Amino acid sequence: MLQLAYIEFWRYLRAFFRYPLEVLGGVLGAVVVFALFFSGVRYLAGPALFGERLEALVVSLLAWTLAFSLLSYIASTLTEEALAGLLEQLALTRPGLLGVVLVRSAVSLFQIGLLNIPVFLAILLTSGARLDFHPLTLLPLATLALGALGLGLLLGGLALIYKRVGQLVSLLQFLFLGLFLVRFEALTQPWNALGYLLPLVPSVAALRLLLGRGEDPEWGLLFLTGINALAYIAFGIGFFKRALRRARRQGTLGTY
Repeated sequence: MLQLAYIEFWRYLRAFFRYPLEVLGGVLGAVVVFALFFSGVRYLAGPALFGERLEALVVSLLAWTLAFSLLSYIASTLTEEALAGLLEQLALTRPGLLGVVLVRSAVSLFQIGLLNIPVFLAILLTSGARLDFHPLTLLPLATLALGALGLGLLLGGLALIYKRVGQLVSLLQFLFLGLFLVRFEALTQPWNALGYLLPLVPSVAALRLLLGRGEDPEWGLLFLTGINALAYIAFGIGFFKRALRRARRQGTLGTY
């Protein structure tokens, strides 16, 4: 598995230097969109529009950018491999298709984190928000990535069966944006508890408390972030395995 990770890392580096404009174009596009959003809002409505909610909004946007980048990565990768006719060959490797996808997702965390640094800086500079960075922030960040990986495996399983899931990914992009912007930690019961059952919501709530308000979340909330992430990663792995078996049974794994 370590050898596979080494190979995938060098494959990413070679692809990055082979197609630099595609990668940098995506980063530049995200930077311009967020910069224009905050600059436009401040020009039209004044700096006091968001008030105390500015930091919470910025943290929600940062979490959404990270999570959706990882979530959509698996489905887009499987679609590209199917178009190239390599999907069945990956399934015949020793780690199997699931192993290859998990390793590539782990390597993509490095790529996503590196490429999103300019996006984060653009959001902070144009919004004027001040975030409090705490070592404990790594815990909800890890659970956010783990839960997003589980949802990505769910989308990947759908891509194995139905091949084209681009419209579904686009729809989920806006659904998760709305989900991340809702402050479930500020709602009353039972909406507060029900909200924490939704994917990635506890991790985003903990990040808002740590980064946006500089407060340490309760250990109960941190425990919920782990349970939520583990539940969705287990569900995603199980669904991906069933989808892979179904695609093999139907003989559609190597076709697009």
